[in-house]
Amino acid sequence: MNALQRMLVVVGAAAVLVVLAAMVLRVGFPLELEWMEGGVLHQAHRFANGQALYPQPGRDFVPFLYTPGFAVLLGSLGKVFGLSYALGRVISIVSCVAIGWAIWTAVGTASRPVGHRVAAIGLFASGYVFTFRWLDLARPDTMSMALILWALVLLRRSRGRHKTAIAAGLLMALAFWTKQTAATFVIASGIGALWVAPRQAVSYAVTIAIVDGGGVLLGNAVTDGLLWHYIYELHQTHAFNQERFEKKTWGMFLHAGPFVLLALLVGLAQVGRQLRAAAPDQRRAMSTDAVYWALMAVTGLLVSALGYSTQWAEPNAFIPGVLMGAIVVGVVFPERGPWGGVAAALVTAQILFSLAVEPMYQPLQSKGWSLATLRQSYAWQRLGRTVPSGQQRANAAALRVEIEAEPAALLAIQRPWWNVLAGHEPHVGSMGITDVLPEDRKDIQAALRAELREGGFGSVWLEGEPPRWMSRALRDYTVRRRLHGEDRIRPLSGYMSEAGMVTPYRADQLWLAPAGPRPMPEGTIVVADFESGTSDDFTPTGAAFGRRAMRGTGSSLPPVGPLGGLYLYGSVGRRGQLAATGTARSAPFSLPKSGSVRLLLGSTGRVDALRAALVDTEDPTRRVELEIPRGRLQLHPVRWDVEDAWAGRSVVLELRDDAKKAAVFVDDVWVVPGP
Repeated sequence: MNALQRMLVVVGAAAVLVVLAAMVLRVGFPLELEWMEGGVLHQAHRFANGQALYPQPGRDFVPFLYTPGFAVLLGSLGKVFGLSYALGRVISIVSCVAIGWAIWTAVGTASRPVGHRVAAIGLFASGYVFTFRWLDLARPDTMSMALILWALVLLRRSRGRHKTAIAAGLLMALAFWTKQTAATFVIASGIGALWVAPRQAVSYAVTIAIVDGGGVLLGNAVTDGLLWHYIYELHQTHAFNQERFEKKTWGMFLHAGPFVLLALLVGLAQVGRQLRAAAPDQRRAMSTDAVYWALMAVTGLLVSALGYSTQWAEPNAFIPGVLMGAIVVGVVFPERGPWGGVAAALVTAQILFSLAVEPMYQPLQSKGWSLATLRQSYAWQRLGRTVPSGQQRANAAALRVEIEAEPAALLAIQRPWWNVLAGHEPHVGSMGITDVLPEDRKDIQAALRAELREGGFGSVWLEGEPPRWMSRALRDYTVRRRLHGEDRIRPLSGYMSEAGMVTPYRADQLWLAPAGPRPMPEGTIVVADFESGTSDDFTPTGAAFGRRAMRGTGSSLPPVGPLGGLYLYGSVGRRGQLAATGTARSAPFSLPKSGSVRLLLGSTGRVDALRAALVDTEDPTRRVELEIPRGRLQLHPVRWDVEDAWAGRSVVLELRDDAKKAAVFVDDVWVVPGP
């Protein structure tokens, strides 16, 4: 093994080890790594329990618009090991290992040395971040690609072997049943079969036709046409982004893989030079692998472009292009000589570049290609974007314990598996609600609204503010918890994660519950709780505070809380404006000789110009300033223990808002006598 080969082995193996280490550190994360993992578990749960995978859309279930292979495998294994996020991720990690083995075999079949094989695997692994850290998720993408690739490897080796061609056809057919985007590879591989094994092409094609064509016909008959409705017809209702197909996909590949593109061009140029120098009768044998895998690379790029151009698509669509591109580079780039050194240096540069840098294409799309925007479009990779920190893991574990202890049903439309964690049956997810026809969507939303009003759910978890169709049904719910900023427990891949985003997802997470009074210590005197819907004798001055209380949920503001009951008081206008300023003073109340004043205080915006104070009614210069907790739309318990100098005094609670971009909130003002 020469120096170039040793370098390729070291760099390629390093990429594989880094990505595998990240996967191992992610596999046990106690909640979703990507927000749709729970929906996949829901489908597997239905299979494991003998329920239809393609029923009429309804309140309980709408399937993802995929073929059922991954859910069937996950559900089958779940009967033995128990359904879990980790089990689904293990299937994907094993699929990654299978892909690596297939790449080794494919490049080896082309008689390329060990360094080329390891480098090709490393190129695939180094695309992990570019494809949005998708390879290890409890989703069908990686398993489908493993089946596709092994089908292509066997097909390449099937010349003169009908059994091998049939095995290849079976794997390609199963790839379609795992994710129907394999259909494009079915067509391309049929063309490839005519090149590498023309006499076995019929065996290959007939196998796919029987398993896929016959399977769809049978499945359609069993489901009364719903299988085709979900895996094909509903896809046709999704918008197609022409710009992504014509420009953005190719720009993103160039942006993320400039060195591998140059290595591919060097390799193809050398292959062309060798073919021109070879005898005519040798050219076909010499070009078999290059042409075959180049066809698959073009197909992979086409599948990526089509997938990424579909409404709601994410960069996991790029996995086929990255995978097939890695193989063709391994097959065509030269082994030795000056150009071999150049190609090896470019492949090494690409792997190191991909491990160090996170591509963020949006500045280039928004502002055009320039040196300044090019600098803005890359960021150094941070471990925290990929691997959950100890704090993230602890927060997720604590939330999961709380979910599992939830006594009543939990509606979490973005996380339908959470109701199973709480010991109940899963419900439809937000993607299912979005995917169906408008009339079905209205029926599902109406059913969920009715159940909310009737108390069918003990609590509601939301990513972001309540959707419009749900907001009125939540008027009798209140904020149990609002997670903001770093307190959020969000996924680490795809939508809602920070990874790959120029502007990360910022929405708060909300846990709502039916409104009810807070438990009070014995002997508590309620100064104000605002449950009458009025200001409870708070006197406003200026425009900020009104004479009515506001609802914590279902008002002009996003949900505010936690609070006691339905109402609170604050310095926002009727339409939720923060620009007004003013003060509000409570009716006078007496302090006990010993005890405390307790209240819920909160804010939104900067608190610098917000004030809350207890003011002596006889001597207004005597004041006790209360600290207003920081936090967007959140209320926190505040307690002031009565000091001897204040015992028995008459005071008012004064709230002041001198800020035009902030507000102060108050609820449950109590006087609690006692030691």
